[in-house]
Amino acid sequence: MDLRKQLTDRDWVALAKQEYQPLEVGQDIVIGHHCLGQVLQHYYAADGMQLFVVGQNPHPKQVVILFKGSSGLRKGNLTTFDQEWLTTNLPILEAMLIQKRTIPSQLKTAARTLNQLCHQYQDAKLYLVGHSLGAINLQFALAHCRFIGQIRAAYLYEGTNLYPLLSRKEKHHVRKFRHKVNNYVDIYDPVTLGYVNCHDLIGKLRLVASSPMPPIHQHMWGGYHFDINGKVQLRQPDQEVKAVVRHQQELIKITRSLGQRSPLLNPTLRVSNLKQSSLTKNKRFSGK
Repeated sequence: MDLRKQLTDRDWVALAKQEYQPLEVGQDIVIGHHCLGQVLQHYYAADGMQLFVVGQNPHPKQVVILFKGSSGLRKGNLTTFDQEWLTTNLPILEAMLIQKRTIPSQLKTAARTLNQLCHQYQDAKLYLVGHSLGAINLQFALAHCRFIGQIRAAYLYEGTNLYPLLSRKEKHHVRKFRHKVNNYVDIYDPVTLGYVNCHDLIGKLRLVASSPMPPIHQHMWGGYHFDINGKVQLRQPDQEVKAVVRHQQELIKITRSLGQRSPLLNPTLRVSNLKQSSLTKNKRFSGK
């Protein structure tokens, strides 16, 4: 059984949306007319990296791993805001803008966990899915996966392009299995930063045929449209797409030049300012 033939593009999006649900171990996962099995594991690391493992008990022949995205500012709490935004999303955004490699803890945890799961389910074919932060974590995990032969396919949705931040060795590794990875990008989604061409990315670029809409709705698959057979409507890299890319490149160029002197964008200066602010407060409260 091959899920690539069973599930439509619409089904894969429906499956990706499950990563935001409060799934419980043992719960059946049904997509369309297909029961993919039960939630076998809910992995929640100390740094906030989360994923769900879905498969048929007791010896799954195929396993789906859902990398959870950000909880959002309205549905999250102080812990998720710290883990997902302050220590992961924002550092990645900053790294993209100033073009300086930064790898937050969640990405490294995702890489270790994927290799562990590949070993644990060594007799199964794996299908990997991630949206937003989940797609970012999955990209880095793929760059360090030692069991590529087990992976049947990966589906990335609306994640920042991590490829520019990868080392030469990591880039060489992901190019080996580019054909297995589908990277869906809505150019009007502000999260999908860094896609400048069809080559410098992890996987095959799938440009969604969308229109501008409110950012949150845009990010949560709002621009995805499907035909009667469940196939997503895509677009070619036309002049409008190229204009968006040029705008992003200009933004990165300007921000990179500001990054050397702006406390907001320069990590060293920002930390220094925070420490200085903390010292000032301590002196004020101690009366010194």
